[in-house]
Amino acid sequence: MLIWKILLPLTAYLLGNFNAGIVFSRLIYKKDIREHGSRNPGTTNAFRVLGKAAGFLVLFFDALKGAMAVLLARWLLPGMELWTAVAGLCAMLGHIFPVLYKFKGGKGVATTAGVTLAAQPKVLFTLLGPFFALLFGTKYMSLASVSAAALLPLVSLAWNRWQFTPIIWMALAQAVLMIFMHRENIRRLAQGKESRLFQGKEKVVADRKVM
Repeated sequence: MLIWKILLPLTAYLLGNFNAGIVFSRLIYKKDIREHGSRNPGTTNAFRVLGKAAGFLVLFFDALKGAMAVLLARWLLPGMELWTAVAGLCAMLGHIFPVLYKFKGGKGVATTAGVTLAAQPKVLFTLLGPFFALLFGTKYMSLASVSAAALLPLVSLAWNRWQFTPIIWMALAQAVLMIFMHRENIRRLAQGKESRLFQGKEKVVADRKVM
């Protein structure tokens, strides 16, 4: 069991290193997504630069790796919620700070969604309402993402009867990370300069701080 406790965080982190935006933009579209649009290899930029099909593909695989990390933890160390939380957080860290891409990855929204789906699906489905309401109401993916991140630990606590379990601490850490990674977006929202999701890529405000 000790060997799994050592290998699990590393495996989850390396799973997070698989960046669908970078891989598919190179293999299918023959371009590096990090050189276009906001230069971020995440789902939002994939929608803007590569189109809807690619955006959904990136969303699916970035979420899948988060879910896989949680499911792997439950398989290797059943009943040990602490290690489920560790695996989920390590997958997110691998996505945001991937060693394979010089520690410059995405912002963690899709991966956190996958982790939450596998770890506490009721929480994810609860958050989908306000997320999509803000997304389609304002067209700001960043605003919807930051709002969902802020709600994540609160909704997790509510579904867990206000008990601070390892999963709750994982959700809190993920929320802090997502908000931190969106700090430039928050600044642009406050200044009225943030780009909306459904608009031409020529209008995208370049965010050279790849997250």
